[in-house]
Amino acid sequence: MSRSTLLPRWPVAFPALALVLSGSMMVAQAQAQALPPVPPPGAAPLAAPMAPPPATYDAAMTSQAPITEGRVSRLLINPYGEVDGLMVGERTVVKFPPHLSQTLQNAVRPGQSVRVFGQAEAAGVIKADAIVNLANGQTVIDRPPAFDANPPLPPHLRAAQLRQLSVRGKIALVLTDPRGQANGVILDDGSIVRFAPDSLRTPLEPGAPFAANGLGTRNSVGTAIEAIDAGASADSLQPLYSRVR
Repeated sequence: MSRSTLLPRWPVAFPALALVLSGSMMVAQAQAQALPPVPPPGAAPLAAPMAPPPATYDAAMTSQAPITEGRVSRLLINPYGEVDGLMVGERTVVKFPPHLSQTLQNAVRPGQSVRVFGQAEAAGVIKADAIVNLANGQTVIDRPPAFDANPPLPPHLRAAQLRQLSVRGKIALVLTDPRGQANGVILDDGSIVRFAPDSLRTPLEPGAPFAANGLGTRNSVGTAIEAIDAGASADSLQPLYSRVR
């Protein structure tokens, strides 16, 4: 046997080994890059990526969980005749800014179902941020008045538009302010009577008779007054504002 046959073939073996090692290193580097970084001992775990915020103000208002949903039984008006809310069912009052009165009337009608987003103000009272008509998808968002909108009338001119009205009936629902104090009633005929909290000493219970005289508005939506005197009947009316401090 010749000497050349006994010697290992280094020039041939080394290049093949180099290729194998190079390929192994490239695979290891690729795997290391694909794995997330390992936090040091004692470090807090990496937080999951946050969802992007809603793209628009409208989307933000309706991305929260709805606070109630149901059928609109009636629109509510203030003594100036402006729609300032609605009733869902027969017990839930949904408040909405009166400067959006016409917008709300255009979007929602009694008998339609709505989804309401906002905050609970008191038992059975919701301050709405957005109202969605489930029948047609129209959405009304609480927004401040537009900069180019006509300024509201001064209070004394607004008061000059009110009429002297009287209402009679049975109490269907007692209205409350954010502190839970009674500040109005809805009668069984839909008439709305407003008054200052603690100004009325007559017990207010659903089904009880109620009568009031005051200043307000009667229009196609309904009747609403600010009471000047009130009581259980027309024969027992008591002045309210003499007791307001």
